[in-house]
Amino acid sequence: MVLLLTLAGCSDQAPPAVESEATIAALSTANARLLTQMSERSTAEFSTPAPATTLSPTRTPVFSGSEAEAAGVSQAFLPHLAAALPLAPEGEALIDLRFDRSTNRIYVTDADHLYAVDGDTLTVLTTLSQGGFLELDERNQRLYVYRSFVRGGETPTIHVIDAKTLTALGTIKGGAIAIDRERNRLFVGEPFTQALAGSTSARGVRVFDGATLEEIGEFTQPGAPVYNPARNELLIVAYTVYTADPETLQVTGDLFPELTDPEKVGLLWCNGCRWVDNAWHLPEVSMIAVDVNAHCAGKGCGRIESPRWFDAATMATVEPAAAPELRRSCGSAVEAVGPVEGRFYRNRFYSRYVVYANLLVDNLLGERIAWRDGLSLDFVNVHTGQGYMADGTVIDLATLTPIGRWPAACILGYDAEQGRIFAMRGNTLLLIDEHGETPTEPPPPVAENLPPQEITDIQLSPDFAADQTLLVRSETHTIYRSTDGGTSWQRLRGGLPEERHQTLSAFFSPNFAVDRTLYVTGFHGESRGYGVWRSQDGGARWEPLWNNLTHLRGVALHFAEDFAQSQTLLLHARYADVLAGDEGESFHRSTNGGLDWTLVATASHTALEGPAALPPPETLLPDSTAGPGSSLRIDDSHTAILYTLDGATWMTATLAIESGDALLALLPSPAFPSDRTAFVVTQRTIWRTQDGGVTWSQWEESPFVDRGDFNRRISSAAITPSLADGGYQLYLGTRRGEVLAVKPDTMRWSTPANEETAQAQAAPPPSTVLPAETQAQTPPAGLYRPSGAFALIWENNLNVQQALGFATTPEAIRSNAALQRFEHGVMVWVAENRRIYAFLDDGRWFAYEDTFREGEPESDPAFAPPAGKQQPVRGFGKVWRQHPELRAALGWALAKEEPATALRQPFEKGEMIGVDAYIFALSGENEGVWY
Repeated sequence: MVLLLTLAGCSDQAPPAVESEATIAALSTANARLLTQMSERSTAEFSTPAPATTLSPTRTPVFSGSEAEAAGVSQAFLPHLAAALPLAPEGEALIDLRFDRSTNRIYVTDADHLYAVDGDTLTVLTTLSQGGFLELDERNQRLYVYRSFVRGGETPTIHVIDAKTLTALGTIKGGAIAIDRERNRLFVGEPFTQALAGSTSARGVRVFDGATLEEIGEFTQPGAPVYNPARNELLIVAYTVYTADPETLQVTGDLFPELTDPEKVGLLWCNGCRWVDNAWHLPEVSMIAVDVNAHCAGKGCGRIESPRWFDAATMATVEPAAAPELRRSCGSAVEAVGPVEGRFYRNRFYSRYVVYANLLVDNLLGERIAWRDGLSLDFVNVHTGQGYMADGTVIDLATLTPIGRWPAACILGYDAEQGRIFAMRGNTLLLIDEHGETPTEPPPPVAENLPPQEITDIQLSPDFAADQTLLVRSETHTIYRSTDGGTSWQRLRGGLPEERHQTLSAFFSPNFAVDRTLYVTGFHGESRGYGVWRSQDGGARWEPLWNNLTHLRGVALHFAEDFAQSQTLLLHARYADVLAGDEGESFHRSTNGGLDWTLVATASHTALEGPAALPPPETLLPDSTAGPGSSLRIDDSHTAILYTLDGATWMTATLAIESGDALLALLPSPAFPSDRTAFVVTQRTIWRTQDGGVTWSQWEESPFVDRGDFNRRISSAAITPSLADGGYQLYLGTRRGEVLAVKPDTMRWSTPANEETAQAQAAPPPSTVLPAETQAQTPPAGLYRPSGAFALIWENNLNVQQALGFATTPEAIRSNAALQRFEHGVMVWVAENRRIYAFLDDGRWFAYEDTFREGEPESDPAFAPPAGKQQPVRGFGKVWRQHPELRAALGWALAKEEPATALRQPFEKGEMIGVDAYIFALSGENEGVWY
């Protein structure tokens, strides 16, 4: 056996920061190229029908360069960072902001201070020792600084500041305030968090004279006040929202009596109960917005409700189609955002164990024009036609496509008159002009060693024999490129997303030798998608291809065999429709290299009849023919290799994959039709067939067979096209960040088993698993044989059958999960039964209840991990810290926990759990042995 390359993972550069300004730089230049390509297409191409209505651009796409100059379009169209002013002490964060236009002053707070800043010179005029939330009383030239919630034993206090002299005038007891500017009154109360009227000792909302600050009245109802000047009416937020008359100090009504009706809701303040969190008067639209939400401990309630809107003058309900969107800031300020060129842009979220995000685009009649899964906008700028994302991306609202980058920050306020955005990063106040920034050239690839992290994917150039180009993806999902067969590496940048915890997948154009084109797709968790990105110069510069792309959380790309001519490719994506309560996967197709997309297939995972499956991608691509490995395939459960000699009868290959090992890849040789050679790569070894799958031999010198060394594992694999000498190589990625090249003709292989050992079986449907010798064919009533992903292990392993017995449910239960790898095993959290499992490399397993709750310490500074290792946090960390024997057995975490999907099926004497590439058969109840 010969190892041609051993590229050690020793990074010489820190990972890019989340705020990296290079992530999507120079996108306008990319859009100029796209504009040129799109303008060459006929009108008929734009009018190709799609299954769903799509958003057609109504404005000229933003672009730059020579084309922009010719068209007279300003290149300085992106938000520009005008100033950055550190205010709070290092390590502190700014909390709230108010801008006083009459004096051109900016008032900013942190937890303990108020800063008055001159709006022209950005000099700090004074600093006062009051912090928290802010309200500005322009009429009386006062500021009110307060904290909504205080520590036990403290009295909620509103500090009154003279805005002219910037001196403290005194205090008012309370934790919430509303201002009647017309009648010069103040209403002071406290947030209502634990009881209803009649069962609390809190004082009612009090009324103060705005000029003298003398108390002039008190309501009997406690709560947080919101004043509605259109009706001279007070709203009191107290689990529900009460209406009250400021003249008589009497409660006059209840906007949501159903929230407190004991016959309808039973207990109040319960887990899952719905109550009002807040209410606002929005003078710019003369409406009232009210937040009514369900409240669930731990992982969320599901779909997050949009605010309820009321006409401020009549308190009639505003229909959702006509309601604006509520823009919340990082402080206490809110704004109503109306339509942009006749379109409402609405974020909708689902939060329960995972977070899904949708952006909906509706017309003025409430009709859906377009929607995007994996996209939400933190700030919709009505004046510029742009949306700003938290990661720094700027979206063109007309095309829903990235066009550049803004100085990503947490927005505290917006001055529409001057086009200024007030924002903060930690202790620093940022002033951002909504125009003025010209996109810069994207950063070039960076020469960099591979980091000591798992290599999760390897892609080889179709022209590898000539260009020696390969792409690998590290555990952090950074894409690295080598143009010398793996001797040296460069980290690709050029506009690609550069975030922590992102998932990117890179692909070569089948015509790479001519077009030098690469594609990337991916996602960030479950809430954000990266769509499709393209490079036409081998990876130096990238441009987004999002036109009519509905589902942005891309998983993979598939190319037509005649891609050079047809330019046809498919995007395989995941989606979640928040409003419909549906989630699944889909195919989008492009027939022009990605410039336009059409949704051509969806497969719901939430249908009552069970999860649907997408059609094979080749059925959606033109002139698709059977590939060289069509007589070999991986079964649906990804645990066995099936082969056929006649195209009709499928057989199970006789690979003796050990328990605990996992199948990674099936790699036919470049000359498979003639040499019938293929390779199966697992985490520990490689198998080879030279007769189309009938017999197999195993690599005898694999350095990955030690069960005790969890990190010494193969993690990805690829096979080269035919090389100049007529041979080929296998490229292996490892969990240590190595990329190894091996030559099959120099490797030592075991003697193949006799042909008679292959067991022929009738061709099964794709989801059928072939049985071997098993227990009694018919299980007793109420018990079941496992199917799907668990069947092969159970059916072909008598030890597993005897240890577990029959399944006690007909199907495995699918749920969200999390997985974290350790020095000597893995930990898995399963949402469905709220348990945390620890699987040790020595074959033992333990299970614990997930008792972690939000607000508990996520980690313990007493546990200091060595370099390159991590302390687990939250639920995993709590179990790890509370059980010293488990901590000693598992060791330190090797990486952060990752979101996953789990399948769990209970058995008579245990259970089976599948998560990602792992399948565990567990005997015992809370601990035991896994197979």
